[in-house]
Amino acid sequence: MSPSTPASRIVFIIHGRHCPDGLPQQLLQPFRDRFAVDVLLTTSASSATRLAREAALSGARWVIAVGGDGTVHEVVNGLMSVPAAQRQQLALGVLPSGTGNDFVRTLGSGRHSDDLLALIAAGHAYPLDLIRVTTRGNDGQPQVRWCNNIASLGISSDIVRRVKRLPAWLPASAAFSSAVLAALLRFRPRPMRLTLDGEAIAGRFLCLSVANGRYFGSGLGIAPQASVNDGLFELVLIRDGNGLDFLRLLPQLRAAQPLRDPRVRYLRGRQLQVDGAAADCPLELDGELCGSAPVTFELVPAALRCLMPPPG
Repeated sequence: MSPSTPASRIVFIIHGRHCPDGLPQQLLQPFRDRFAVDVLLTTSASSATRLAREAALSGARWVIAVGGDGTVHEVVNGLMSVPAAQRQQLALGVLPSGTGNDFVRTLGSGRHSDDLLALIAAGHAYPLDLIRVTTRGNDGQPQVRWCNNIASLGISSDIVRRVKRLPAWLPASAAFSSAVLAALLRFRPRPMRLTLDGEAIAGRFLCLSVANGRYFGSGLGIAPQASVNDGLFELVLIRDGNGLDFLRLLPQLRAAQPLRDPRVRYLRGRQLQVDGAAADCPLELDGELCGSAPVTFELVPAALRCLMPPPG
């Protein structure tokens, strides 16, 4: 395939602030003989969304998110803003270079350029489910975001909020540890009313996770049986308890094992409505804050094509 052929164009969208020296050239080297390559660096919190949309509209065949889970989230939302017919002509790829990299753990697509190149060469692009998340914007109108990994309310989203409030100069590991400690000491379960595919569920929840992928929080396997292409999301509910109870669950979460605790419930579904959560309990999507409840989650099967090993 000639590099000048439009169908062979590959676009890398790289988190500009965290781009290591020499990374663009390292990316170009394995691909330049086979593809027309564009390397684009983000300049703001939302520029990856704009760059991904422009790449899709300009006919790119592969759009690669280079960064952490936040960068992947932005790129996915950019791709989902173009017409479905154009989306199906391209494939999303992920090259992890962030601090969490939780989504790529589920994909199993590798961590290096060679892994990505092998997936492209083998034609391993498969349907990827996404979760459509509808909240209410500041103007009272419905606001739609797309979640590729995990959405959550509770102690997990409280940790994300605390991280976002810390100074940018603080090292990521120190910021995360500080936020986790504060949440463990202070967070208390929040009352919520849920409707899962028509079934009403109510209670006080320490954590609610709507999972397409399996991991969040830098390697915590909150939804070990979730799949990105089975047409369902996994709903993980942790009732009552406190931060110390969540701390006791961490070894099982690190091992991506189902939690052996009577307060934990695993359900599967296609649509979930969450009401009643307090305004001080934010919603996080793929590690990014996105308002609060009320919120609706809808599983959309095969919303995108994604570079990953064959299912199963």
